[in-house]
Amino acid sequence: MSAGRLVLLEFLTMTNRNSLIYKSTRGKAKNLFFKDVIFEGLASDGGLYLPDEWPKLEQNLIDSFSNMSYQEIAFHVYKPYLDDSISDEKLKEIIDESYSIFTSEEITPLRKISNEEYLLELFHGPTYAFKDIAMQFIARLMDYYLNKDNKKINILGATSGDTGSAAIYGFELVKSSKVFILHPHNLISPTQRKFMTTVLSDNIINIAVKGNFDDCQNIIKEIFADDEYKKNNNLGAINSINWARIMCQITYYFYSSSRIPDNENIIYSVPTGNFGDILAGYISKKMGLQFKRLNIGTNENNILDRAIRSGDHSVRDLISTTTPSIDIQISSNFERLVYDACRDSDYINEIMNNLKQHRSFTLSEEVRKYIKNYFTSDTADQTEVSQVIREYYTKHGITLDPHTAVGVACGKKQISTKDILVTLSTAHPAKFKETVSDIISTDAFVTEKVKKLDTLEESMMIVENSSKAVKDIINQRIL
Repeated sequence: MSAGRLVLLEFLTMTNRNSLIYKSTRGKAKNLFFKDVIFEGLASDGGLYLPDEWPKLEQNLIDSFSNMSYQEIAFHVYKPYLDDSISDEKLKEIIDESYSIFTSEEITPLRKISNEEYLLELFHGPTYAFKDIAMQFIARLMDYYLNKDNKKINILGATSGDTGSAAIYGFELVKSSKVFILHPHNLISPTQRKFMTTVLSDNIINIAVKGNFDDCQNIIKEIFADDEYKKNNNLGAINSINWARIMCQITYYFYSSSRIPDNENIIYSVPTGNFGDILAGYISKKMGLQFKRLNIGTNENNILDRAIRSGDHSVRDLISTTTPSIDIQISSNFERLVYDACRDSDYINEIMNNLKQHRSFTLSEEVRKYIKNYFTSDTADQTEVSQVIREYYTKHGITLDPHTAVGVACGKKQISTKDILVTLSTAHPAKFKETVSDIISTDAFVTEKVKKLDTLEESMMIVENSSKAVKDIINQRIL
C-alpha cells in the first residue's frame, strides 16, 4: 500500500470516531486517540501529546458546577478527552472509586483565609500531595484497559518527591503492572522518600539516582526516545509527560471556581517546577472557565520566572532548597504551553534542540506576549518562605508546607484591589516536617501516618546517573 493511501486510511479511521485526536508537540509522531496516549507517555519523536483542539464546556454547564460534587464535575471535565473505549457508566464508577479513599468529602476543599484569599487544599489523598488526584484515577483506568485487553505494562516515572509515592500508592495493587520510580538520591525530604520506599510490594521498584531531578527526568526521556526498547518492553510513563496527569488536574480549577463568588477576579497562584499543575489551570481557561489569570511561583531555581519576564530560558546550576519538589530547571510541560501558543512544531523542534545543545533558548516576542496574556510570575527565596510559614501559623493558625508558602509569597506580589488570591496548597506540611518544625518550633502538625513511616523498613536501589544503569535494573525486573 502506498504512503498516500496509508495516510488517507489513518485519516478516515480517525474521522469515523467521535474522539479528540492527540498530536505531538514536535509534529513527527503518529497521531493517537486517548486510550493510546495514556499508555504512550512521551511521543516517539520526543514530544508531548496534546489534543488537536480544546473542548469547550457550555457556560450553563459550568454554572451548574456549584451544585455538583467534585466527582460529578470530574466526569464532565474528563469525558470530552476520552474516546469510546470506555462507557460513561464505567468512567463514573472509576472516578467514584478513585476518590473514595480521600480524607475530605470535598476531595480538594477550599480553606477561606478572608474574602480575598483562599487555600485550595490538594493533599487529602493517601500520600498527602496533589499528585494523588491524578494517580488514583490513572492507575484504575489503566488497570481497566489492561484487564480488558489482557495486557501488562512496565511503568517508568521520575519524581522530585511526590509523583513517585502517588504512583506507587495508585499502582501497588495493579498486578498487571510493574512500577519503576526514579528519585534524586538525598535530594528529597526523608518523609517524601519513605512514602515510596516503605511500600514493599513485588511490583514496586524504587531507584535512587546519584543526580538531581532533571537528571532523573532526562534518563526517562532517553529511555522513551528508544522506540524499539519502549515497545519491546511494554513501557508506559506516569510523569506529567503523560497527558492523563494534566487532564485530571483540570478538575480542581473548575471545582474551586464554582465555590467562590466573583470568580472572574480569581488569581490562581501555583508553586511549580515541571509546569503540569499550572498548565491544567491554563487548559481550564481554554475550556471556558472564567478567572483573571494564573501566577507562576518559583524558588531560587527560577527559570520559568525568567522565561516569562524576559524570554530567557537558560539552565543554570541547580540550587538545593527547602522546596525540593520545585528544584527543577527543565520544566517538561512548558513545552506544551509554548506549542499551544504558536502551534508550530518546527519552532518547538528548534528551541528544544537549542536547549539540548546549548542549555538555553529565548522565547520569541510573539510567544512571550501570548503567554503573558494568561500568566504572571514571581520568585520567593527561602527567607520569604520561612516568613510566610511563620506568619500563617501565628496569624491564622494554619501550617503551610514550604511549596505552598512559595505560592502564597509569589501570589501576594502580583495581586491588586478586588483580586481574589487562590493559592494551590500542593502538599501536607508533614511531608516536610523537619523544615516546618524548625520554623514554627512545633511538630504538632505531624500526623500518626507520617510518624509510623519512621518505623517501617525501606527498600531502594542506589545507581549511577546514567540511562544504562537504570536499563540494567529494568531488564532484570520487568514483567
